[in-house]
Amino acid sequence: DTRTDTELGALRGFIGFRGNADNGSSASSSVFVDQAFIELGGLKVGKFYNWWDDGLSGETDLLSSNTLFNSVRYSYDAGSFYAGLSVDELEGISFAGDTTTDNNVGISAAVGTKLGGAALQLVGGYDIDREDGAVRLIATADVGPGTLGLSGVWASGVNSYYALSEWAVAAEYAIKATDKLTITPGVQYLGNVATKTNTFAIVNADWSSNDAWTAGLTVDYKITQGLSAKIAANYYDEDNRPEFWTGFVRLQRSF
Repeated sequence: DTRTDTELGALRGFIGFRGNADNGSSASSSVFVDQAFIELGGLKVGKFYNWWDDGLSGETDLLSSNTLFNSVRYSYDAGSFYAGLSVDELEGISFAGDTTTDNNVGISAAVGTKLGGAALQLVGGYDIDREDGAVRLIATADVGPGTLGLSGVWASGVNSYYALSEWAVAAEYAIKATDKLTITPGVQYLGNVATKTNTFAIVNADWSSNDAWTAGLTVDYKITQGLSAKIAANYYDEDNRPEFWTGFVRLQRSF
């Protein structure tokens, strides 16, 4: 991550690598470029996470589908207010029954504000080839011993930005139990879940009549300086489909 002051503003170059290893086998291990971009003032070009990657702080909410694109973005940030527009490459993102995976482009935009302990963000995305899009609102505020988060999302049809359901609402409360321990219960309700073939959403199909809900708990604990642990467990129940549990345990070293 490099930064240089220039006559046109701060010039930044960033490359982030990520490594995955599974089952101790070299065949299932990989190291790859997660992000790589150049940023000059409000202009950002390269591969990076979209505003759709922003979400509630817990691990229960399902508020986006794809969030990492090759993009050209311009943002204006005034501190308490920000806005931006992005052109995103959607090539390679496909759904069941999809015939338009090549050379697809999307347009996304975001506006947000931060006032004291409260924040509000509105983000939208339009998938040009599939002619469908989605909008999402996230609001957070410090309430009592924690932070309350609320969100709602709506999609006109299955698209690259949100392909899970026609609409959904989510809520969580991140309780700051101690300086080291944060406990975050969360719930979400999904209305008219996407019509699926097995587990893959079908593009250009009508939304199904199935609804779904999910509830879970996330526990964050700061073990010591630079070392933290996260534990998450979530339950998902959709009409006419088997319910299931998901979860993970993470140790994270930061420096």
